[in-house]
Amino acid sequence: MQHTEPSVADEENLLHLNRRSNGLWLFGPQQDVLFLSVLKWFGDLVTPVWWEDVWLKEGFAHYFEYVGTDFLFPKWNMEKQRFLTDVLHEVMLLDGLNSSHPISQEVVQAADIDRVFDWIAYKKGAALIRMLANVMGQTLFQRGLNDYLLSHMYGNAARDDLWSKLTQAMRSEGLEIDIGQMMDKWTLQMGYPIVTISKNQSEQLPTHHITVHQEHFLYSQEAKSNNRLLWQIPLTVAVGNASSVSSESLIWINNKTETHRIGRMDDSTWLLGNINQTGYFRVNYDLANWKLLIQQLHNNPEIISVGNRAGLIDDAFNLARAGYLPQGVPLQLIGYLPEEPSFLPWHSASRALYQLDKLLDRTDEYSLFSDYVLKQVAARYHRMGWPTNVPSSEGNVLQASYQTEELQRELIMLACSFGNKQCHRQAVTYISDWISSNKNRIPPNIRDIVYCTGVSLMDEDVWEFIWMKFHSTSAVSEKKILLEALTCSDNTFLLNRLLNLSLTSDLVPEQDVIDVIIHVGRNPQGRNLAWKYFREKWDILNARYGEALFMNSRLIGGVTEFLNTEKELNELKAFIQANDLGAGPAMPRSLEIVEGNVRWHRLHRRHFFQWLRKSPNSNLG
Repeated sequence: MQHTEPSVADEENLLHLNRRSNGLWLFGPQQDVLFLSVLKWFGDLVTPVWWEDVWLKEGFAHYFEYVGTDFLFPKWNMEKQRFLTDVLHEVMLLDGLNSSHPISQEVVQAADIDRVFDWIAYKKGAALIRMLANVMGQTLFQRGLNDYLLSHMYGNAARDDLWSKLTQAMRSEGLEIDIGQMMDKWTLQMGYPIVTISKNQSEQLPTHHITVHQEHFLYSQEAKSNNRLLWQIPLTVAVGNASSVSSESLIWINNKTETHRIGRMDDSTWLLGNINQTGYFRVNYDLANWKLLIQQLHNNPEIISVGNRAGLIDDAFNLARAGYLPQGVPLQLIGYLPEEPSFLPWHSASRALYQLDKLLDRTDEYSLFSDYVLKQVAARYHRMGWPTNVPSSEGNVLQASYQTEELQRELIMLACSFGNKQCHRQAVTYISDWISSNKNRIPPNIRDIVYCTGVSLMDEDVWEFIWMKFHSTSAVSEKKILLEALTCSDNTFLLNRLLNLSLTSDLVPEQDVIDVIIHVGRNPQGRNLAWKYFREKWDILNARYGEALFMNSRLIGGVTEFLNTEKELNELKAFIQANDLGAGPAMPRSLEIVEGNVRWHRLHRRHFFQWLRKSPNSNLG
């Protein structure tokens, strides 16, 4: 793997930055966006020796996107908050599968290179670098990176060279942590751990001790019996009660089960692990502690940080999906959402609820679930209202803060998606006004929600109107939103027409065909249509997109990820066998996801709906 020779300006830029700011992601007094140079420094100035470490280049670039944005827009909290839902939670869904792979993959021949460029390299790479930066602290992390770049500039380096410099930075402050030994556990083996924290209730140990257990987190029940992987885990822990929370303490977990001493606890004290989700792992607790955390969220959620509120939601839903927790725990946890003022926990909940929605949207008892979601959403949705295009007295469009706009959009999406009548009426009003006046007064940041809702509720004439607008607009972003809205129809004739037009004519741009098929598949009325169409047109689709790894993988995953019946699972198995598709990564991953969907229905759906039929104050379980 050869590196590209950078200019002398790159070297001067790096040395200048090193002298003046002692940091890679700080900016010069002339507002030089030196962050952009990071992309060159980790790919050009110092190039990985071989393709197996391509994640170092891509992971750093992905991580610094959020660090750089934080500098320019600190109130957005991109690295501390948005990173969680955009990067961490997303990649942990993939990395919790038995079909995942280590972030460092062996590359022997040219054909192996394509597979190292995936979300594991980009997003897991970024998450591991963020974890390492938080373990070391910003000053030492920057010092180690600067030494690494200055020592290896204009050459190649391996990950061990980076670990060595970071270890030296730690030792310069008297901290004996072998970074290479720690990070090899995270980069050379697949997946991540689930860390279970329990209060010690035994008579032999006082109440200020906890037991910590680690094991490989997997969604597949069958794969859990073969569980020999261990990690060196930097676990941060805090102790809290109704009115306060302690400062976090760092505990290193190296063995399968360990006992550690922390602050004194009593029956009303709760534990919180992985503070602000800086670690790349999930955290579980004994049911008594989950109950205390849920009570805290219901009574005074802001005692727990925004990042941890989002993390608790994401962990709880995924732990329940994998069978580590009773199904009622995440449902009871989100009962506090009407009092949640921040965007991030809502965004975390929205992702989890959307996954459940697609698992349940064809079941007889679906309304139990949708009604429960609407109950959590209604109060905050009505309080936030809809964005306005009304000019202020100064003549400028009224601008809410970024976080407020994002929360408002999230609530409108949930309300309209799950059937809030007022939300539906507002969307229909907007569409009707557009049709009658031929002026689009729909606020730009919610147009996708309004278009989709209107198409799903209104008649065929609205579909034709959106189809016409799709062809007449020249704005690429608007075309994409309009095209996706067409897939929201409840009319299977129109959905079939759109599928056929997308692939067999030049009316739909080639790069958008995949989106059409995926979005039809996300529509419960179109799921069978998209799945059937995908199989019938596989030869054409594979010939067109097979060489584009990301696009082909996205197509396969997007069409199959919400299949969840035994019949659909058998159809997928037959399709893979008939087309000899077992070798690539996308099909085995899709098969595992569908098997997991079917297993969840078999093992957990009954308990899930049982909890929903109980009173909201019922016990966990």
